[in-house]
Amino acid sequence: MLIQAVELENVKSYEKIAVEFAPGVNAIVGHNGAGKSTLLEAIGFVLFDSLPYKHADFIRSGAKSATAVVTFVSSLDDRPYAVQRRIGSGALYAVYDPQLDLRLCEGKAD
Repeated sequence: MLIQAVELENVKSYEKIAVEFAPGVNAIVGHNGAGKSTLLEAIGFVLFDSLPYKHADFIRSGAKSATAVVTFVSSLDDRPYAVQRRIGSGALYAVYDPQLDLRLCEGKAD
């Protein structure tokens, strides 16, 4: 799996951000509290349902929901996929195929 991008909206200190990754090693640098760990936590949450704290603490202060999208290239078929998680109001968990412009599944059970 090659992670291509992470998009966050109303996640912790981020109002809205899109971060693209290049193939190979990428460095995430910044001051303490800048949100470096938040990017990694978002990847873990979206792809593996892993969040080391309550969902409410993932949502930006004052917002009703938070959305995180991770786009990656699968090592199984070398195709891109996007996984979207939204918590709070209007919760959502979905996997998209951007090449086909198709939602492949919705919900954790799928």
